[in-house]
Amino acid sequence: MQMQSTVEIVSPRGGVVLRAADGSYVLAQQIDAKPLRAAQVLVGTLDDVGIDGATDLDTGASYQFFVEAYGLSREAALMALA
Repeated sequence: MQMQSTVEIVSPRGGVVLRAADGSYVLAQQIDAKPLRAAQVLVGTLDDVGIDGATDLDTGASYQFFVEAYGLSREAALMALA
């Protein structure tokens, strides 16, 4: 299902924490080399474990992720990223 999410944190190793529109958090690994930035708004299917994509609403650029977990609290996502 398509959902809007906001990039919260991008780690130098490719880990990403996204905040979903419902307030839950997604932990993912970016599997492409396009630069992401905090506060970037993406729309995509990031609510299933596995490879998924999302598109930047402003630029139309698409990004690929391996979603490790979704429906997390912020604390859980940050601890898993560390």
